[in-house]
Amino acid sequence: MLRAVAHSLSIAHPPCSSMGMLASVWTVPGYAHAFSSNATNSNSHPGPLAGIRVLDLGQVVAGNFCGGTLAYFGADVIKVEPPGKGDALRALRMLENGTSGNSLWWRVSGRNRRCITANLHTPAGREIVKQLSSHADVLIENFRPGVMEKWGLGPADLKQSLIYTRISGYGQNGPRSGEPGYASVCEAYGGFRSLNGFPDREPVRPNLSLGDTLAGLHAAFGTVMALLHRQRLGVGQKGGGQVVDASISESVFNMLESCITEAAEAGVSRGPSGSTISGVVPSGTFQTKSGKHVIIGGNGDSVYSRLMAAIGRPDMSADNPQFATNNDRCKHVDLIMSEISKYCAEHTLDEVVATMNAARVPCGPILTVSDILQDEHYKARGMFEKASPPKGGREMTVPAMLPVLSKTPGATRWTGPDLGEHTEEVLRGELGYSEQKMAELRASGAI
Repeated sequence: MLRAVAHSLSIAHPPCSSMGMLASVWTVPGYAHAFSSNATNSNSHPGPLAGIRVLDLGQVVAGNFCGGTLAYFGADVIKVEPPGKGDALRALRMLENGTSGNSLWWRVSGRNRRCITANLHTPAGREIVKQLSSHADVLIENFRPGVMEKWGLGPADLKQSLIYTRISGYGQNGPRSGEPGYASVCEAYGGFRSLNGFPDREPVRPNLSLGDTLAGLHAAFGTVMALLHRQRLGVGQKGGGQVVDASISESVFNMLESCITEAAEAGVSRGPSGSTISGVVPSGTFQTKSGKHVIIGGNGDSVYSRLMAAIGRPDMSADNPQFATNNDRCKHVDLIMSEISKYCAEHTLDEVVATMNAARVPCGPILTVSDILQDEHYKARGMFEKASPPKGGREMTVPAMLPVLSKTPGATRWTGPDLGEHTEEVLRGELGYSEQKMAELRASGAI
């Protein structure tokens, strides 16, 4: 379905009406050459979202993941950052030159975008955004709710056909909507932290900004759905726009499976269960003879029987009424897990994996990021791409973005640009600003 949605949006969008000195089409100077000259993984297809124009005011992780996803699949994304330091992501974690330069995180997250600066605290900076938005299909922002309205850049202030994608901690309305929201806090509010970890310890956070990425993914998906709706209406630039309201807490909430209904209808509030998943037996992490851990999932009835036969306990298969169904196995979870643990402790990781594969039981090692980089399956799937910044420079390895599309794949055409790298190109080429006007904007701190 996603493939069909994205492919349908690759149809050229009707050009915007002209407005003063604005060009009638959002052009992309040098965009075509980037498919061949700047990325070793490039393909001949421009991507399913080619022709979709995005004005990206997103920041840090969530906003950047949304804009980056659209850009990866072919949208022309102009990213707006404050002059001076730019997006905070440029300075987070490891820097490309050790102690200076942009962060490696930025080079990954900022890929495929054209970057300009505009100070939204100034009237001139806001006017730049307003003019660019008149030619955009999508605007992305993740400021605290109400900020864009205060600047005169809210949905009601811009054209009616605009897909206005908003990311926040708690959504655009409700008692907590005005509160600042980071992934760490919103993951907890969305229920994730109460489920992660061990029952006898404090809740655990994975070493990732998972809530932010989930919010960015939901925002991108919502954007594509809204674009499809607008296209089906056939109203062009005169209407059909809508607000996409994605929040970090609710993106995490959306991952709770049956937890809400179980609590509402059965009075059971699911809690953490360590390396297993409660109510599904057997599934868990086991230590092997070699000291490495392995994950085994044998909870389907036939899979469970093959698993028990493989570890030498066919008497405990699903043919035995005691273990016939998942509900039966839940009553004997300690016994089942103990038998699997004993088997794994007596065999090396490679032996366990080979035995489980032969029995067609889902099983695998726990890979580190370094392991993933060397893994032949990831390489065969094309999960590592090589690219460098738009104007050249250090080529680096970046992860592919998903999903894989058979006819209209995405690609990394360039890594995150330097701050303001395309300000001149966009403001002069797209908005027709003169040299004198550019000089005045720089002198006033608007760019």
